[in-house]
Amino acid sequence: QHGVVLANPPDGDSESDGWRKFTAQLHRGVFPGVTSNHHLHTMAALGVTLAEHHEYGATYARQVIANAQALGQALYERGFNVLAERKGFTASHTLAVDVAMQGGGRDIALAMEQANLICNMNMLPGDDPRKPMNPSGIRLGTQELTRLGMHEGEMQEVAGFIERVAVHKEAPRKVAADVTDFRKAFSTIHYCFTPDYPAYKFHELI
Repeated sequence: QHGVVLANPPDGDSESDGWRKFTAQLHRGVFPGVTSNHHLHTMAALGVTLAEHHEYGATYARQVIANAQALGQALYERGFNVLAERKGFTASHTLAVDVAMQGGGRDIALAMEQANLICNMNMLPGDDPRKPMNPSGIRLGTQELTRLGMHEGEMQEVAGFIERVAVHKEAPRKVAADVTDFRKAFSTIHYCFTPDYPAYKFHELI
């Protein structure tokens, strides 16, 4: 749902028979085989989201990448094997970290979840493809941290929380309490038309 297809007319003319044939094929491929309806109850929110992306998307994307690179550097300085160090760790929101020495992706991801730090366990090059549930890596992303207003400085603190769980093996519940206190300073959404709006606010419809 809500995918966007961008294309040029096959013959350069949006009114041509070729373009009409192309769009007809696209429509048949999408409905009813892939999507069942337009989910009209989400259309207003989607419109606002696209408008906000048009206004703030470039700034948001730059900060997401800056935060990911800062988090990669902070973890690297703490001894983590962050992939692509020579490339600046990432050019997107995602970091891949080899935590085989710290216990493996599955155990580290579970321990981090108990500490209120959410990540994915992730297979890395060289992992046994027959053992996808026992990967050597984890995958981290910074898009939500950025949306809540965090910048490069906060990535140092986030890396510290991860180090406490993965390296120092502190009790996850103890780290979770500190993560919760840290998160209290970031309770509103950014890069939007309604700054300081509460994040994750539950709306009751009367």
